Amino acid sequence: MPVPNNSLTQMMAGKLEGGTLEVKLDRYGRIVQNKHLAGDFYKMTFDTGECGFTRPGQFAIIEAEGIRRPFQVCEFDSNRFTIVFKADDEVGQTLARQREGSEMLVQTGLGNGYDVDLIPDGAILAADSKGIPEMLGLARELLMHGKNCRMVLGYSSKKDIFMLDSFRNLVNDIEVLTLDGSNGREGTPPDAVRNADYICASGSAEMLKKLASKTAEGQFSVSCAVIVISADYDDCLLDTVDGVVNSCDAGPVFDKNAVIWDRLEQIS
Repeated sequence: MPVPNNSLTQMMAGKLEGGTLEVKLDRYGRIVQNKHLAGDFYKMTFDTGECGFTRPGQFAIIEAEGIRRPFQVCEFDSNRFTIVFKADDEVGQTLARQREGSEMLVQTGLGNGYDVDLIPDGAILAADSKGIPEMLGLARELLMHGKNCRMVLGYSSKKDIFMLDSFRNLVNDIEVLTLDGSNGREGTPPDAVRNADYICASGSAEMLKKLASKTAEGQFSVSCAVIVISADYDDCLLDTVDGVVNSCDAGPVFDKNAVIWDRLEQIS
């Protein structure tokens, strides 16, 4: 049975030895797809029978061989959800080894996602490789609401490009930049944005800070902070105009103008 409250504060009230978060995972998810995309990136889809997601930008916690970690979710429906992750560390490599048909404990529908009703037609969706996965769900939701958007995606190199075909099925206006210029334009997403009325963004702290200065309004996800520093839940803190909040609960998606960007720590 599902737990009665999805508050991560309640689920992460204590820690196990070695710094592992004491999270109550409420159901098993069966792996129905485990696919290599490009470079170190993999795509994995779980069938849970029932998903708790209500908005794009919410995240899931998955346990693989005793290791638990939050993951961005790129797609979901009432029964399944999909993550895209990088197998460049112990947790990612452990997850990439899992076979289709195997089961893992999961918790779905965590955190606060994007409010699609507030996003105007023609908004910019911007992300670097650290935030690209959750942009797919947002692009799909906007399309279902009859809203167009412009996408700006940043990768390290042409060989590291992933999910681009999936975005092209949803969005007509897409600009791709790479750090080394191997796919055409060199740079990062902020280089392709001047003054925008509304931006939805996800990715590294450096990118988010630059984009925040280029738009009047928007919704920004700090999901990278949740994923990177979640080994110590007490460190998932964010300075906002309303005071210090826990980004795992209040976020990871925030109103762009609610975050004090000068105090946002670097996300490695």
